[in-house]
Parts: sequence; structure tokens; C-alpha cells
Amino acid sequence: MASLIEVLVTSDSNNTVWTNAVWDPNTGTSLMTYKGGGTAEDKTLAFIGKDYIASVEKTRPILHIWPLNSYQTVQGIRFILPGKATSLAVSPNGEFVVAGIEEKIYLWQMASGNLLTIIARHYQKVGILKFTPDGSYFISGSDDGMIMVWSLAAVSAHPEVELVQQTSAGQHDPMHMISAHCLPITDFCVSKTGMHGRLCSTSSDRSCKIFDLASGELLLNVIFTEPLTAITFDILELKVFVGSVDGKIYEFSLMNPPRDKDVMVQDLQLPSFNAHTKAVTCLSVSLDGETLMSGSNDELVILWHIRSKQPLRTIRHKGPITNAFFTINLPAIYKQNITTGLILHPLDRTTEKEAEDVNELEVYIKNKIDFWPDVKHQLVEKTMSSKEAENEFKLKEEQLQAELDKLKAINQNLYAMAVHNALKPVPGAQKKNKKKKKKENTAE
Repeated sequence: MASLIEVLVTSDSNNTVWTNAVWDPNTGTSLMTYKGGGTAEDKTLAFIGKDYIASVEKTRPILHIWPLNSYQTVQGIRFILPGKATSLAVSPNGEFVVAGIEEKIYLWQMASGNLLTIIARHYQKVGILKFTPDGSYFISGSDDGMIMVWSLAAVSAHPEVELVQQTSAGQHDPMHMISAHCLPITDFCVSKTGMHGRLCSTSSDRSCKIFDLASGELLLNVIFTEPLTAITFDILELKVFVGSVDGKIYEFSLMNPPRDKDVMVQDLQLPSFNAHTKAVTCLSVSLDGETLMSGSNDELVILWHIRSKQPLRTIRHKGPITNAFFTINLPAIYKQNITTGLILHPLDRTTEKEAEDVNELEVYIKNKIDFWPDVKHQLVEKTMSSKEAENEFKLKEEQLQAELDKLKAINQNLYAMAVHNALKPVPGAQKKNKKKKKKENTAE
């Protein structure tokens, strides 16, 4: 499967065979299944780094986590939540997990299991949570019609740098509080540029709204004739695909927006994808931008060719689709043995801790960077005091100076010997000269 670039991950409401499954979108064949997690709750299926896949059980307050290469859940650790979660999101690096339980938002650190904060700013059930691509912010949507943008650094760090108590937990202000919708938020999607991009949302109030995330300003409001249930961008974020309760999927372009902020869908005459018979629950676009995936309550996952609006392949499930999206093909799925770089810990159900129960962790994730050469020796300052390091440096300097003086003496002796040998007369040369002179005298 090395040539496969992306895969399709799905879950449905019928858990008789498996909880989650990984599919080859080119052939429609199942590549991997994950079992023993019951029925996955809507919008709670997520990857934890590149090592694990997780989803929340629909009927019990349990988070199920599987290694990517195993159909069984992680052994020896149970992830019990404070209550039945209705939404879940994991940061892109896998270090933080945020869950919506009734009208509250719970934030955990995965490596330690510490419950960092409980945010209580929504008035009704939190139905959807998503992180921005860089993991610095997360966004919550609720049945109260509110969308709130949260800074991860602001809500995870206590201003007094002390243990967070139940009485002080949740006292955080969002960066933006968007109240443009008047009915429950059903879905939203975030630009790849995060806070510098756009946020598109759908609601039961039959409107699709586009916001500027940096300022929270409403840019466009498209009003449809039926309640909306799902939304996604295309790969270049030039088009928006919107799913409705009657099974239709509408497409509208952001290249030629209307002149007014509020526009009726009848005025736009949008093209649509027509095959589902029930509400569309999930939408996702492939990495090449050619294929649209849609999941529906009619138990079908359909892959569409975007330009022709024709279905390419249908993957039938045994229950309404609860989660479905495209993702890159992770090599860990096919390996028999994998070395995980993430640490997992049971999740706390309260923020109150005793001082002796707090553990300090210095390493949360295993990252190996091959860009820089390996360092084969440690710095002297890490193991010695500054005085000891200075004394050792002086000793080494003296040794090097003695060695240098020794080499200079040897070199001087060699030079003197060479000069002496060069100037020393050759033995027998004088006798030869005397014989030559005698011969010359006799000849005369």
C-alpha cells in the first residue's frame, strides 16, 4: 500500500462488525477495521498523532483508542470521561484533546492525563469542536447557535501558575464569540491558514455563513430553503460544498461572491449533487481536489467526481454514517510492530489535585529530527560546576602548552642536527684531492 496516497476513514451507527474502518477510495475495499468501541458518536472520530485513532462511544462516557496497526483497543488503560461526550477534537500533534460534554468543554493533556480546564460559556450542548491546522486555537459550536474561538495557550495556562480549582475553572473569555446563527450549529470548516483564513458554518436555521477568523466579521450569508447539516471547502478553498437534510449537496464558488452580504440560494442557481435520500452527515474533499466524499443517514458513502457531478463509487454501510473523511495514508496502519512516539495516560475527571499528586513531565512526545548531526559528547557545564569546568580547562591548557613546548624542542634538535650534517666534510674527499695534485705535478 506504499503507492496509496490517501485513505477514507468512516464509522456508522451499527457496531455489530466494527466501530471504525479504513478504506481504499480507489477500489472501495476495506484496509483496516477497529473493533470493540461500540457505536461511535457523531463528529468524534479523530487521529492522535500518527500512532492512534480514537472515537467516543455513543451510549457510554468512554473514549476508545486503538493503535493504528491493531483492531483491538489500547490494553491496560481505560479512558473514562466525566460524562457522555457529544463532540471531540485532538490537536494536530496529539498532545491535547478537547471534548464537549453537555454544555461544557473539557481540555486534557494526553501525556499526563491532567484535566487542564473546564470551560462553561455555552448554554446548550456543544455539538462540534475543531482545532485550527496549527493547533494554536480550537473552535466550538453549540446548539445555542453560538460559535466561539478559543486560544489553547490562554485556556490551558492558569494566570496564577497554580493548581486550578473547580471554583476558578472555566473562567476564560473566547477570542471571538459569534452569534450570527439563531438555531443549533450543525457543522463548520476552517481554512488551512487557521486564524488568518475563513470559517464557514451551517445551521438548522437554513443559513450558511462565512466569517473572517482574524476579526470575527461576517463576510457572506447564504440562505437556503432547507436546514443544512454539513459543509467543507475544496482543496484550494475556492469552492464550498454544503449538505442538507433532504440529501442534496450544493456547490457555490467564492471566486464571484454576490455584492450583498445576504443572498438567497434561488438567486445563485447553485449546481447540486443528487443521490442521497436522507440527510447528509459528512463531507470531505480528496487531496487531489477531484473527488468529493459524502456520508448520509441513508447508510451510503458516495464518492463524486466534482466537475461532472457524477458518483464514482458507493460504499454501503449497515447504519447511518456518523463520521467520514479523507486523510493521508499512514504507514503505521500496515506495520506489524510500531514504536509509538506518544505517551497515553488515563484522563482525570476533575481539576482538583493535591500538591503531592502533581507530576512534572519533561518529555511529552518523541520527536527525532535528522537535520542536525548527532552530538557525541555532552557539554562540561551540564555535569560540572562552573569552577570545576574552569579548573579542568586550565589543566588541559597547561597540558597542551607542555606538549607544544616538547614538540618545539624536538623540532629544534632535528633542525640543528640537519645543519650540522650538511656542513660536516665528507670523509676521504681530502685524500682524493691530494692524489689529483700529485698526478698533476708529475705530469708537469
